[in-house]
Amino acid sequence: MKDTQLIHPYIERVLRQIILKDLANKGRPRWDKPHTEAVVYWMKYLLKKINHPKLLNPKILLTAAYAHDWGYANLFSQKTPISIDQARSQKDLHMKKSVEMIERLIYQRLSGYFAQAEVLRLAHLVSVHDFINKLQDEDELLLMECDALGMLDVELVPPTLSLLENEHFMRTSIYQKRLPRFTHDQAKKIAQELIKKREKFYQDLKK
Repeated sequence: MKDTQLIHPYIERVLRQIILKDLANKGRPRWDKPHTEAVVYWMKYLLKKINHPKLLNPKILLTAAYAHDWGYANLFSQKTPISIDQARSQKDLHMKKSVEMIERLIYQRLSGYFAQAEVLRLAHLVSVHDFINKLQDEDELLLMECDALGMLDVELVPPTLSLLENEHFMRTSIYQKRLPRFTHDQAKKIAQELIKKREKFYQDLKK
């Protein structure tokens, strides 16, 4: 897709004002907001590289990128560090909440910008984005890829995991689960570049 305006500026302004503010104040500390911004960044980048305009709806995908983890707001204490296992225990609930929250926001603030079919597809993408083994459609897989890139990126999202936690995360969440499902060559290339940077970051911690 060559059009630089992938989403209407008003839609994105509302998404940023509401969702990012909510994640900054009520999401997992130092994670949900920068992670979401990184997912959006990589979604925009890949949408401009992938030439399937009839198969991919950038408005839906970018809205899904903003909203996919919104449901984590208020799920955890802002004062206590969250372990990987704690976050996983709320996986299903956070997707359900994210769907409810983005549907409500669209109906209240953005109803004139989304057709009903688009809202349904958006809700579907958000509701399944962490069910990695069940993803089949190109838009489902692209959201998963961008989500993973937003997890790996140490420049856009300063890591919060310890050395041991990162080793567990890379083994179980990236190498075993997400990377094998990558389908877009550009996403695969970026993932390898981000992995190298992440490895260097954690190697430097050992010094």
